[in-house]
Amino acid sequence: MRRTVTAVVALVAAALLVPSAAQAGTRAPAAPVAASVRKAAPVPHVSAAPRVPLPRHSGSGRRVVYVMGKHEHVWLVEADGRVVRDMPGSGRADWPRAGTYHVFSQSRYSSAPGLTFAFMTRFAHGRKADIGFHTIPRYNGSGRLTHPVSQLGLPVGHGGCVHLTDKDAAYLFHWAHVGTTVVVIHT
Repeated sequence: MRRTVTAVVALVAAALLVPSAAQAGTRAPAAPVAASVRKAAPVPHVSAAPRVPLPRHSGSGRRVVYVMGKHEHVWLVEADGRVVRDMPGSGRADWPRAGTYHVFSQSRYSSAPGLTFAFMTRFAHGRKADIGFHTIPRYNGSGRLTHPVSQLGLPVGHGGCVHLTDKDAAYLFHWAHVGTTVVVIHT
């Protein structure tokens, strides 16, 4: 029964998406039945090439690579070595320590005294709080960013977390999962 309902829904959806022969000025193609029933796996956005080349010796396997220092950057790398996304990030130039970590928790919303942020992906334990990737923090009350988006890529962080644009933080949050490897490299 469930298969029949799924097939009918797929056919109706295909019919709604295909213009009629009168609308298109040509004969409408038949909707493929078998292909409509299968649900395609989501395909991640793959950049033609990373904006910044992935550093050598940045590990192997599926991982997040974070280079910190004068110019800070983050790469999301699939198991086969393809970079699916890269982005500027802003943390501290000296924290966390270089090394290999693993994502241990994620929260859609999080906060620190006087600040809120979203899409928190934690991978290290800091001196006073956990360290992770998240959106640029906003001040409670005003909602103003703690630093402008134009400063992403510079070491402007205070606590150790890596700030990203809202879009990049959301992408990383959904791409990574508990257990994902995070490689931190100092330059």
